[in-house]
Amino acid sequence: MEEIEVDSSICYNLTYFKDLMKEYRKIDDNIILRMNTTNTHSEQACAKFFKQLTKAYSKRGQIINRCLKIIDQELEKKQKALADDPYDNDLKNQMFVEESKRRMINNEITVEEIVRDRSLTVFKNKCRMFHIPKEISEIINRQ
Repeated sequence: MEEIEVDSSICYNLTYFKDLMKEYRKIDDNIILRMNTTNTHSEQACAKFFKQLTKAYSKRGQIINRCLKIIDQELEKKQKALADDPYDNDLKNQMFVEESKRRMINNEITVEEIVRDRSLTVFKNKCRMFHIPKEISEIINRQ
């Protein structure tokens, strides 16, 4: 899978982060329409659509995990600085804001699980003859 470049500006601007996630969730949001226009009796057509679906899953997972890592690294630096000056209220406030952003991004993991479950259910119901390879199924459930 191709690696997505995620810089801290994406992670710290929650509006942009949410918009990016929304963009990558379009395939899931339109899955019923897409499945109705896909030849679901063709294993090749189902495989092509499934590849698009898993690519979107991967991109979203990469973005979420990268943002969590970026914020965790910054929180760790601030935690060390706070150990040197435990009375730095500005730093405490900055940490509170970053911890809030981290929680919001971490909540996207739950949203992602719900979206994946919903879209995979629709996919499996429409493309009954297509069997998801076990290793792909494990990757989907792990991300």
